[in-house]
Amino acid sequence: MMQIKELVIYGLNGKVRHLPFRLGEVNIITGKSKSGKSAVGSIIDYCLGGGSCNIADGIVRDNADWYGLLLQFKSEQLFVARKNPSADQQSTGYCYVERGIDLTIPEKCDFVSNLNYSGLEELLSGMIGITENLHNTPDGQSRESLSANIRHALFYCFQNQYEIASPEILFHRQQEPFIPQAIKDTLPYFLGIVNDDSLALEHERKTLSRQLVIEKRRLDESLSLRGGGLDRAISLISEAKEVGLLSNSTVVDYDNYEAIKSILTNVDDWNPDSVSTIGVDRLSAVQSELAECESELETLNLDIESAQSYVGASSGYENAVKHQTVRLQSIGLFEQLDFSPNRCPLCSNDMGEKQLPYVMAIKNAIVALNKEIENVDRERPKIREYLNGLEDSRQRLRERIQSLRAEIDGIYEQNKNANLYRDLMARRAKVVGRISLWLDSMKLTDNYEGKQTTIALLETRLREVEELLSKDDLEERKASALNRISINLSVWAKELKLEHSDNPYRLDMNKVTVIVDKPERPIPLRQLGSGANWVGVHLTTYLALHKFFIDAKRPVPRFVFVDQPSQIYFPSEREEKNQDWALIRALYNFVLDRVNEFDKELQLIVVDHADLTDTRFQNAVIEDWIPDENFLIPIDWYQKTEIETDDN
Repeated sequence: MMQIKELVIYGLNGKVRHLPFRLGEVNIITGKSKSGKSAVGSIIDYCLGGGSCNIADGIVRDNADWYGLLLQFKSEQLFVARKNPSADQQSTGYCYVERGIDLTIPEKCDFVSNLNYSGLEELLSGMIGITENLHNTPDGQSRESLSANIRHALFYCFQNQYEIASPEILFHRQQEPFIPQAIKDTLPYFLGIVNDDSLALEHERKTLSRQLVIEKRRLDESLSLRGGGLDRAISLISEAKEVGLLSNSTVVDYDNYEAIKSILTNVDDWNPDSVSTIGVDRLSAVQSELAECESELETLNLDIESAQSYVGASSGYENAVKHQTVRLQSIGLFEQLDFSPNRCPLCSNDMGEKQLPYVMAIKNAIVALNKEIENVDRERPKIREYLNGLEDSRQRLRERIQSLRAEIDGIYEQNKNANLYRDLMARRAKVVGRISLWLDSMKLTDNYEGKQTTIALLETRLREVEELLSKDDLEERKASALNRISINLSVWAKELKLEHSDNPYRLDMNKVTVIVDKPERPIPLRQLGSGANWVGVHLTTYLALHKFFIDAKRPVPRFVFVDQPSQIYFPSEREEKNQDWALIRALYNFVLDRVNEFDKELQLIVVDHADLTDTRFQNAVIEDWIPDENFLIPIDWYQKTEIETDDN
């Protein structure tokens, strides 16, 4: 069991607000609007592993630092504290837990986080007794398998203000995406319809079915290979004879699979290295040398071409220079030119004291021209010598290439079957490769009888598991659980005088709602009409479920939080008629009677506007927040301004 012993709020001002609860009883908190009633349920949900903090903005969020819960289990306690998220956050991972037999609630919130909320979810799931489980998604559906945990169990522990009187939804958070399917998937576990043994067997059934499909496919492949494999083997024997791997005189029993396989196995051992290759190795070496020589010749040709281009350019320059020299010699410039600075370089006349400025420049240019002519004459023999060397090397290479080609022709002449030999080796290798592939594929068929035995064993075990997991058996257990719940639903609906209560009420797991089975037609919850009927159906459904959980010892927390069940009636006894308050009184008497019948096994926490004056109701009230000084957050925690809304 798991019930709530105390709720704690640690203020930013260092003060602590304690809200204790009675175990196994009805706990009523009555109060006016904006007093913090709805925040109680949000704090409980947040401290029980909620992924987001749904406490409304206002007094509570503005003044709280940490929230805490002291949880009572059968033989131990757990204190859980969670950090209040900042204004710009919806949640925080800071979480503190303390586990013991008789814990004392800390008076200071100097907590060091020792767990995140996912770890808290796992811890709480284990402490309430949720064992390892998995809802396997039916074949053909794409959604992932789902494991039930504490967060799924809490679907049956909360009825918020907008849920308790809803005609459209029955369970907590049912209006959120994917939650209806999660309820359908996990409720069978919480009802015990699918127990731990069933989950293990279901997993084994899926595994066996998958293995059986694989083994049958392998057997079919083996049969296909073996059936068509004999024809293929006969064809391979013919190919082996054609390329000389088998003698034409080889006798083959074509009706004997093992004999054929033995022949092909021997052929598969063929090794090309055992066959003579005279002349082939030398041919390969000569061809390699020929390729090297041809490559070297190509390089020499490029070098000679470059040298000849250089010689051509030099000759052109030499011719141009000589042409200019001849022209100068024709006028006797080299013999007659006087480079005296006082004489004219052209006519040799005496210039007297007057000197020409460029006489020395002309002299230098003529001297340089003469030297260039001499250099050209000196370099010509060196270039010719280099070019002759290249041409000699080319000639030797040409002769070597001619010799190698002649040797290759000689080898081909000596062995005219060289090409046929190479082709024959290639054909033999291909045939051996195909034979190896056939032999490998036939290995799949060698254990034919073993595969049949494996399939028979799998089929036998699968039948046994399916008998244990008989859908009829599951349906019977499901029908039994729902019948027990529906009996209480029908009896209690009549006690509350709900609409059509002369007819059976039942919980429909497929549609996740309550249906009244009238003779004319079934009536779902949304068509019952009247807020009093909707509230009554929600309360009776939750109480009927928890009675089943308790009787079957299922791992669901033993508390229910209900927010304002009287909202569809009237807010003040002094302002309204007696008959309306009589309905509210009947409602509270009903829940008080039911919880008493559970003999401390169920804790009911109710926050409401209603404040009945009768003794029984008042004895169940643990706090009265109708006076202004009594709220969830004490007034002295904040300035005395108009109270902000923190209540739905």
